[in-house]
Amino acid sequence: MKNLRRRYVLYYLNERGRPVELGDLAEQVAAWENNVAVEDVSPEQRKSVYSALYQTHLPKLEDIGIVTYDRESKRVSFSDCANDFQLYLANDSGTTIPWDRLYLLFSVLGTALVGLAWLGVLTVSPLGVATLLLVLFGTAAVGHVYDRYCWRQRFDGTTPDFALEFDGQRWFR
Repeated sequence: MKNLRRRYVLYYLNERGRPVELGDLAEQVAAWENNVAVEDVSPEQRKSVYSALYQTHLPKLEDIGIVTYDRESKRVSFSDCANDFQLYLANDSGTTIPWDRLYLLFSVLGTALVGLAWLGVLTVSPLGVATLLLVLFGTAAVGHVYDRYCWRQRFDGTTPDFALEFDGQRWFR
């Protein structure tokens, strides 16, 4: 799955949710590769991608059992064995907060506060501890929603990238 064109194929099939014609697939992949709209793809760009998909990338995806290519109808689809296929959009780890770790930190902090209050070490009321925890988790949830919104705005309509899970094996960029 190191090849970007193969990842584009899987992304496009997943996005469409149905079999697609090879020509349409080639146009979209060429558009993503050249950072242009589909209608602005040149015949040369389309032909280059079409040939590479037909000769190299689709056979490789067929070999691992994710897609099928019907040479008569020139249609590409997910194979029947691709039920376990899951697509994860890549996160922008360089600019986004590791939300899972933040929630874990709040959970550990909350457990410690509740334990200390229960043991009588803290003189804070249970209502005070609960209020603090609700404020922490509520603030984090609002921040998480806002961060996801910003990420989607930044990457909406751009080239897809993702990690792939198939039959319990994972391939990453």
